[in-house]
Amino acid sequence: MPEENRFHLSIGSRFENIELVQVVLRDALLRLGMDEDARHWVDIAVREAVANAIKHGNEQNPAKTVQVDLAVEGEELVIRVADEGAGFDPDGVHDPLAPENLLRPNGRGIFYMRSFMDNIHYGSAPGGGTLVTLRKRLAGPKADPSQAEEEGHRMNVNVRQSGDVKILDLKGKITIGSGEVALRNAVQGVLDSGAQKVLINMRDVSTIDSSGIGELVSAYTTATNRGGKLKLVNLPAKVTDILTITQLITVFDVYDNEEEAIRSF
Repeated sequence: MPEENRFHLSIGSRFENIELVQVVLRDALLRLGMDEDARHWVDIAVREAVANAIKHGNEQNPAKTVQVDLAVEGEELVIRVADEGAGFDPDGVHDPLAPENLLRPNGRGIFYMRSFMDNIHYGSAPGGGTLVTLRKRLAGPKADPSQAEEEGHRMNVNVRQSGDVKILDLKGKITIGSGEVALRNAVQGVLDSGAQKVLINMRDVSTIDSSGIGELVSAYTTATNRGGKLKLVNLPAKVTDILTITQLITVFDVYDNEEEAIRSF
């Protein structure tokens, strides 16, 4: 692998540093000629690995670092993420597809990594902590590395009204550290205002990770527990894919058309 396509990053345990990893990762994947679809899923898997290292491994201690390495070994892309925590047993994580766990707001990160990569392995980092190794076969049509992928933006939420339905227009990333908080605050705000019918428009959502999915589940549960209804409309294809593999597509009321969604309340 050419030296310019290989990287090592050492980041402090802050969620905003995940975006730095993603920028460097996307550049490397483009240089490798990986197609847009594969880049997206590798991006999500690595985001989950780094988020877990920060949150669960290093317990968000900014004095502890996360090491991220990318290389090519044979025909495989290999990404290693190491933290400085106490380590854990991945087999002890509950199955997010079990019926009793579908509405849990967390616990999907490892499932995403296993779904989107060809192989993941957990071991001990050289200096202690956990080392997760993610592997993806390099195959398929080659992308033009001169064509930079359009970046998603920090989450913005616009709230509007249609009759007695509150509509939340989301734009950007629903990811750990900022997007999930923006979604949580927006849903909480409309529910606290007395809204009983909430429609989340996801047309302009560029990325959603397991924390974002967890916030959607929490929003649905909170609205239901308050006697209200929360529905989704205009899901991008990749968001639909994630809801499908987690079986949450069977939990949410999902619509392709806003007028139809409003009439359904």
